[in-house]
Parts: sequence; C-alpha cells; structure tokens
Amino acid sequence: MTEIEREYAAARTGAVMMDAAAWGRLKLTGKSRLDFLHRMSTNEVAQLQPGQGAATIFTTPIARIIDRTIVYARADDTLMVTSRGNQGRVRQWLRKYIFFNDDVQIADVTAETGLIAVYGPEADQTIQRVSGAAVSQLPLHHWREAALAGTSVLIARADPIGGGGLHLICDSASSAPIREALLAAGIALIGESTYQVLRVEAGRPEFGRELGDNYLPLEANLWGEVSFTKGCYTGQEIIARLESRHRLAKQLVGLRFADEVTLPATLWANDAEIGVVTSVVQSPALGWIGLGYLKPAQGTAGQVVESRGSERRVEARVCALPFAEA
Repeated sequence: MTEIEREYAAARTGAVMMDAAAWGRLKLTGKSRLDFLHRMSTNEVAQLQPGQGAATIFTTPIARIIDRTIVYARADDTLMVTSRGNQGRVRQWLRKYIFFNDDVQIADVTAETGLIAVYGPEADQTIQRVSGAAVSQLPLHHWREAALAGTSVLIARADPIGGGGLHLICDSASSAPIREALLAAGIALIGESTYQVLRVEAGRPEFGRELGDNYLPLEANLWGEVSFTKGCYTGQEIIARLESRHRLAKQLVGLRFADEVTLPATLWANDAEIGVVTSVVQSPALGWIGLGYLKPAQGTAGQVVESRGSERRVEARVCALPFAEA
C-alpha cells in the first residue's frame, strides 16, 4: 500500500489533518468592517454575529475572481481566511476601496497564526473528544472557541472534504503542540497529494486552478456564496445578468479519465475545442479523475469528451460533482 493509499484510507474511515498554514489570514478591525466587506463581496456578511461565518468572493468590476474567502465574525474583529499565498493581493485590493468615512483596518496575521484543517467522517467526534467543544451541530463556516493543548483555539465548520471538515485556528506558537495532541488522539497527518485527491473528489475549486482571473463565481458552481438580493457590490451587475439570463460561457465539471492525463490539457468534442482541464489526480477509489471547465452544452453528466495534451489523447466522461463512490 502506498503512502497516499494509507492516508486516503484514513481520511475515508476516520479523521485526518493537514497543516494549512499557507492559507492566508487577514484581521479586520474598525466599526464598519462588516459593512465594508458586505459592499465589496458577493455574499451577505453585514449581519454576521460573533460565532458566525460565511464564504464570500471578491471579484473585479467585470466579475472575475480575485479570491474566495471565509469570513469569521468575532466580537472585536473579523478574521478572514484567503487562498494559499493570496492574502497580499486580497489586502491590497480591499485597501484601494477604503474611503475617508470607513472605519476599517486590515492586518496580515498569517505569520502570527496557525491553521490546521481536519477532515474525514470522524472529524467532529474526535475534535469534540479532545477539546470538549460541541462542534457537530455547527452550521457551515460558523465557529466556537475551545481549549486544546492548553491554548485557545477557534474551531470552525469547514467545507466538507473526505466526509467532514473543521478549521482549527490558533496562534502560531501553539500549532505544534496542537498537532501533537491531535496525533495522540488518532488523527493521521496527510500530505498535499492526498489532500488534492480528496479536494477533487469533493468537487471543491482551488485558487490558481479552478478559481482566478479567468473565471466567474457562477461558472465555478459557487452559487450558494452569491447573494442575488443584497444589492450592489463590485462585479454585481455582470453576475446578476448571468443569473437572470442563465447564460454561462462555461461551467465547472467533474471528469473521469480512461488513463493518466498530464496538464496542460484541453477538452474536445467532434474536433472542436470545448474546454480545459484544471486539476488531475489519481484516486485510490475512482482512478484518474479531474476537474475542468466545459461549455454548458457539453457539460451534462454522462457525456463523453476527449482530453488532449502535448503528447496524448485520453477519453473522459463528464461527471456530476461531488464525485460518486466507485
């Protein structure tokens, strides 16, 4: 059994963790911080109360994705988790739109904090056992504070990957003892390759692959993180037009390949280029699978397309997301 197979089996049957310190953390202070984020991003965040959170997306004036972030409302500040290494771009973008009557300050606290992601069907049960915090009923992105390894930790419901998901955010000096406490509790450590398999199986888009300047939130299946009733925000006009007309240029889909595919690769049907492959992994359960963008007419589950790379062509079947079990 390979290392990925061992880690994958643990993720599918128990609880696993990964060091997610590379994901950015920004801290916003000031009385108008939530109102500011509300007018700058796609989702409803102005009324978030301490203990609540939400995913929201920052877009350019033409609705291209700057980043998908998670916002955690706290009593004295708001903590935001960005994509890996993208906190500088998000902070710079937001600071351009702070006006004289805004009471908002934005600090990069990535180096001062740690983030551990815990996944798997036993994630809730195990974290509840070691922290004493009742986390199983937490709504998506909501959080509570608990003591773990002698320190205070923010424990938040995260995107479900591998059957469950929690984020543990602490000060950076506490990351190592918390990790040791989780290992002692039976939570296995996974690497990047296994995480990518679980992410793709869950159909979760990642910045730099399925999210970025080439894509719009609705194309990336992020409908639930876009409010169509909140009013104006940067990029809102184009997103509202797409929603009302139901005319997307492309959409994110799952792909099951007949063989290995190497990126970069495009998608074809009837000798016409119809899309692009954005992620490819080899799943122990499902074989070669991936994510990609297709024109909506070719994006129906069950349709067969062809992946073309620099050296080979491979048949691919379009799948609904998240991927079903083998």
